[in-house]
Amino acid sequence: MNKKSFIILIVTAVLSIPFKSQAKEIPFPLPNHDGLPGDSSKPVKVYILAGQSNMVGMGNLSGAKNIYDGVFLSSDPNVPDSPLQIFKVGNYKTSPLVVFNSEGQTVTKQISRGQFEVSLNGIYHLNCGFGDNSYCFMQIDGKEVYRRELGGKPVKQAITLQSGKRYNFKISGFEGVPPRFWMQKTDLLGNGDLEAVVKREGNFPWLLDAESEWTVRQDVYFQEARLAKDGKGSPLSATSNGKSIGPELGFGHVLGTFHGEQVLLIKTAQGNRSLGFDFRPPSSGRTDPDNQFESAEYKLMIEGVRKTLNNIAKVVPDYKNQGYEIAGFVWFQGHKDSFSEVLIEEYEKHLANLINDVRKEFDTPKLPVVVATIGFGGHNMQEKFLNIHQAQMAISDTKKHPGYAGTVASVDTRDFWREVDESPKGEDYHYNRNAETYMLIGDALGRAMVRLLGGKAEPLPLAPRPKRVIVEKGNELSEEKKSATQKALKSIILDGIVAAYVANPRYSKVLLQEASGERPQRENQFLRGVMYGLENCYRAAGLDDYDWRSFGPDFNEVQWSYYSFDPKEILPKEKGSRYRKVTYPTGMEIWNMPKFDADKAGWEKGLQPFGQLDGKVVPLLETCTATFCRCSERPQTLWEKEVLLVRATVELPPLKKDHRYRIVVGGSAHVNSGEGYAIYLNGKLLGKSETGVAVRQGGQPRGCYIYSDLRDEIKGGKVTLAVTSFLRYNHPRRGLQPPRGHLSLQIEEQKMPSLK
Repeated sequence: MNKKSFIILIVTAVLSIPFKSQAKEIPFPLPNHDGLPGDSSKPVKVYILAGQSNMVGMGNLSGAKNIYDGVFLSSDPNVPDSPLQIFKVGNYKTSPLVVFNSEGQTVTKQISRGQFEVSLNGIYHLNCGFGDNSYCFMQIDGKEVYRRELGGKPVKQAITLQSGKRYNFKISGFEGVPPRFWMQKTDLLGNGDLEAVVKREGNFPWLLDAESEWTVRQDVYFQEARLAKDGKGSPLSATSNGKSIGPELGFGHVLGTFHGEQVLLIKTAQGNRSLGFDFRPPSSGRTDPDNQFESAEYKLMIEGVRKTLNNIAKVVPDYKNQGYEIAGFVWFQGHKDSFSEVLIEEYEKHLANLINDVRKEFDTPKLPVVVATIGFGGHNMQEKFLNIHQAQMAISDTKKHPGYAGTVASVDTRDFWREVDESPKGEDYHYNRNAETYMLIGDALGRAMVRLLGGKAEPLPLAPRPKRVIVEKGNELSEEKKSATQKALKSIILDGIVAAYVANPRYSKVLLQEASGERPQRENQFLRGVMYGLENCYRAAGLDDYDWRSFGPDFNEVQWSYYSFDPKEILPKEKGSRYRKVTYPTGMEIWNMPKFDADKAGWEKGLQPFGQLDGKVVPLLETCTATFCRCSERPQTLWEKEVLLVRATVELPPLKKDHRYRIVVGGSAHVNSGEGYAIYLNGKLLGKSETGVAVRQGGQPRGCYIYSDLRDEIKGGKVTLAVTSFLRYNHPRRGLQPPRGHLSLQIEEQKMPSLK
């Protein structure tokens, strides 16, 4: 071959290279997308993404709102260390200032000067001193920001401050010890949605095009094949998954960068599904062949993938019958299995079976598989989640699974956890809906997949995450330090946090409604309303004035009349909720009325708590420490049959003005441990719950408030209280269980805090 022919051959070869050449090294950050389609002359690279709700995608695209009313910074050295301190205040320099009063007499005041820096740019309101020490004036760089005349209210002027800049302050007009000052940052933006993470904070710049709009990749196609009928897809962009993102966005950008071919992501995920039951792979066998839900999700996953591939010509744009290659499988799941000891123990086995069965299903013996661990709580993960996490990490351990060497990788997601104050919402089981978390998980999954495919990928350069400080026994703060800290925080809590909480439009209307005693249109069986947050504020400041306290007699010493029976309205014991309308025994139709004669009707007498566990008078849950619940106490009276009726006539003092009242139903505050109830006062319905305590609702006191429409029933004197409830026989995950019930009552009162 002559030189000229060789040059022509080289040029021809260069011109024949596809629009997108395959990149073997994946940098961080990723390069901006070139906007070109993938090479349609080669088989489409297909990736299957499966799992439960977090694979469905729960990272908010936009709309995040800050969960706080303000960020508070303090110059007091006794305030606990945090990134939100006012830095470099040091000691104030104080000097005397001679002034004249209205009668011409000389009065010596004091003046303090110093410098400070803030850690966050923003708009601030300054507050100086507390109580009698707050009558003073304050200037920053010559501008007055705080003034409070003797007997008057504070007047504040907002000021814009920059981090890293040192400001001069002057405080004057005070007597005695120079007042400490604190400030509230008021211009708070929402955190953690994709718009904040990318457009405001500048992370993941490859998600934006030259016009700062979301990048649309023409080389990666995303197909949702589980939740949408007949599937739904689009070229990959931040909006492909709707109003939220999942790992597919980060994963798709990495694989789109890696491959020159077209890439198809098929997502088949569904929320609240377990690997050991819903996704149970064929190799794991069946525990209940007649149960239509067991293994159903696995079958639907395979069905969704096959339907998409059978229709690939209509799914992938510019498809030219070049065929496809199933290039990888991605698994992100684990939350639901963590609630079952059996499923936790078997998780690793089921995961191995899942990998093997998917490979067999698609005839890909060495199919690359990447598993994202669960990461709830980050490195402060609960033990039940940690057990699942360890099983997911173990699947890629070549000593335990040598056959997976080089084909299976685990991605530890704990470093990607973001706390609720960095996130759009407080949903720990959805990673607080933090889009950065989902992007980091997807990006890391993509890089792990690239390495399995023989490419190179630069690791994610992440700064170390702060770890929760665990105070070991013996290293607790001294009582003196605790007292100083609480004193330093008191002003911020009472003048800042409480005031902001009361003024917040999200709470103010409900606070007024709760304070008025007006019965809401929709009552809640749980008694921690919006006022509960206000109570906690005062408690944090060292004030217990607004705590709930017992009212009236000690109901534990009351001889209650009671009767239990099995109603003719039979409900299968595996069904819940148990609360329902039942027919009372003959002569007991008015059992809750004051005129009803329980003794004549043959009722028995007994002390509360009433209860049973599998027919025995034993505690319902010995580990419970909640004082309102009392289910760790041994019942005083056996609750024998399904329906329990309890009543007593007691002497109550009159209700106080500016107080509110509630009846706490003890013994039924835990998930799946308590059933519905109805409470009557002089035969009138005070409140009821037609359901028990469902998943994620436990740990709160239950009962009802004494609203204004029934306050006149208690004017001082005798009243009749009556309550009914039901035994529980079922558990939504474990099925039938021994009968259980626990019931006690107590009236409580609360002094109302000021809402002005």
